[in-house]
Amino acid sequence: MDNVTAAILEFACRWLPYGGPPADEIWIGFGMTAPRYEQRLAKILDTAAGREVPPDIRDRLCAQLSERRRRRALRSAGRV
Repeated sequence: MDNVTAAILEFACRWLPYGGPPADEIWIGFGMTAPRYEQRLAKILDTAAGREVPPDIRDRLCAQLSERRRRRALRSAGRV
């Protein structure tokens, strides 16, 4: 597992109890937008590195990502 992958997983787990990290923390920590971070985390969770995460934590992270994407889609649909 490379350093960035490990850092993203650690960051995601640290923010898990709070519904995920805010966009400004993602930007400060990784220099990427929230949607890009979420894409990257989802991809990591589908790799061998992600399968090293305990199953209950991995499931919670996946559920959190799905919820954040759902909320973003709802916000975008409301702007149309």
